[in-house]
Amino acid sequence: MPADAGVAAPDAGLPSPPPVALGFDPSQTLWGPARKSSGDLFRSAAAAPTEGPLRWTWNEFSLALGVQYLARAEARDNADLRGEVRDFSFGVDHRARVSARASAFGKVGALLELQDVRFWGTEASTVALLPAVGVHQAFVDLKPTRWLDVRIGRQELSYGEDRLIGNLDWAMNARSFNGVFVRASPLTNLTVDGFGMMLKPPAFLTDSINNRFQNSGSYFTGLYVRWRPGKAALDGYALGLLEDPSTAMSGFSPDHNRLTLGGRGQLPVGPLVLLGEGALQLGQTAQKERVLAGAFATRVTWNLPVGLYLLAEFDGATGDGTPGDGVNSTFNHLFPTAHVHFGFMDYVAWQNVLGARGTVGFKKPWLHAWVDVHHLRAWDARGTWFAANGSVFVAADPNRTADVMGNEIDVSVTVPITQALSLAGCFSVFLPGGMAAAQPSGVGRGQSVSTWGFVSIRAQL
Repeated sequence: MPADAGVAAPDAGLPSPPPVALGFDPSQTLWGPARKSSGDLFRSAAAAPTEGPLRWTWNEFSLALGVQYLARAEARDNADLRGEVRDFSFGVDHRARVSARASAFGKVGALLELQDVRFWGTEASTVALLPAVGVHQAFVDLKPTRWLDVRIGRQELSYGEDRLIGNLDWAMNARSFNGVFVRASPLTNLTVDGFGMMLKPPAFLTDSINNRFQNSGSYFTGLYVRWRPGKAALDGYALGLLEDPSTAMSGFSPDHNRLTLGGRGQLPVGPLVLLGEGALQLGQTAQKERVLAGAFATRVTWNLPVGLYLLAEFDGATGDGTPGDGVNSTFNHLFPTAHVHFGFMDYVAWQNVLGARGTVGFKKPWLHAWVDVHHLRAWDARGTWFAANGSVFVAADPNRTADVMGNEIDVSVTVPITQALSLAGCFSVFLPGGMAAAQPSGVGRGQSVSTWGFVSIRAQL
């Protein structure tokens, strides 16, 4: 089963139901924002938990336990877009999580979250327990003053619509980082976040050859400002991705460093919700090319009576059709939960793309159903076509002129059973365009239709 999909619930700008005692919005999709405690939905573990089952409070101390079970059956046909080669796949995977959160005096808290991820039928026996169990989150929260929060340890990060930073909750293992997060809240409607996460440890401590300091390791750093004047929203950010592509200890190797500067705004105007985001990337690649790339996203949502809504979105990100010319213009989507923005089949990323999306949906606390239609093109037809996980879907070809990646239709539904249990499903069809066609050079895939779908059940306390 492919687990490389980045998926986010379609944030249509709709008002969500108030949080229930279990902290779970069952009308959202299974990859919805129910359990996030970072970024826009940050909640310090130093604070006492909300009332509900598996929560206890004694004077200034509190303890909360959480459990989650998610099982998903997923099928995909013709992923290579070549109809003459049969590649149908089917599988069932699951994620079981248990978490414990404790706090004291409203000043300090800690969270430990373990998860077991398995693909059904792939284990020879029931003995293999520990290899499938890992730590998803483990951190300490400090709240020295009312306006300052500090989080240290393994943690999720999620901002905006997870276009650049997301917890990738669709993938069973999901995503978390190791590092330090600090939030300052000088005003009730203003927060300033800073974080530094280690992706790969520095190697200089083990440099037995030269016994000298070397710039090594990989890091993700950021400054993210959020202002919420009334019902509007305005964000600004600076994100640094500092990567050492080599672990060699002899001499210095060039780094791959990228700075992303951007902003995001959302404004409700009567029944309409307007959203826009833009980002600029600068830096230098390991090949010593100058980075100059950008991306944008625009969306309008029209909320109609009785829970209906219409959505129109147009997004783009630059690509590079002339590699080796000294300038790298391919936008890097960093660490997204990418799936919803360019189709649930995960064939397209926010990299070298122009995408238009139209949505018709119906959302009530007892049902969320919607249909997405995507039209997808390359920013530069000669450049690489990237999949949602950032891998190469179709390689670059300097002679290619066709820029249409394809069209995708997604039909999705989520049905709440109780406040702690929901069912979800989706069926998708991808119709490849000219850019997917196989070329005499060997680049390309095919022109056959690809289909994908899933059904899932999620329970959470």
